[in-house]
Amino acid sequence: MKNQTVAVVLVVAILMAFVAGLGSSAFLMKSSGTSGTTSSATTSVQCSTAAAGGVRLQVLNSTSGKPVTSASVYGSVDFPDCSNYYTSTTLGTAMTNATGFVSFGSWIGSYHLTVQGPHLTNYFVDVSTRPEKVSCVKLYIPSGEFTVNYSQTFSFTC
Repeated sequence: MKNQTVAVVLVVAILMAFVAGLGSSAFLMKSSGTSGTTSSATTSVQCSTAAAGGVRLQVLNSTSGKPVTSASVYGSVDFPDCSNYYTSTTLGTAMTNATGFVSFGSWIGSYHLTVQGPHLTNYFVDVSTRPEKVSCVKLYIPSGEFTVNYSQTFSFTC
């Protein structure tokens, strides 16, 4: 009976969030626990909020304006969990494509990107995401300057 009550409460909370206009944000919820016939049953709930957009980074040559292809980009993100503590997770390493783009994650949080440019020079970009927006970053190397713009989630243009 307690597991059914917890399930009903979770469904109501998700529906209320959806009705309140948060429905286009993705809510990831995991529930685990044990059930029994005694009142000592335990249930733990963990959740995180996703932005549905993430970060798109384009690496460009600051002299020619041309895309830098096959640049190695390492990413990590810090995001708040349900208890308002920050969790850090590694996003791994990706390579820029033919147009100099690479995309990371969809968490609402602070992204930390390290781009390894020519001659093993590292460039660092820190950018925060916004709900239901794509954080579009253009990094110019070797100058190291970068710009951040926010576009609609599913426009895929930066």
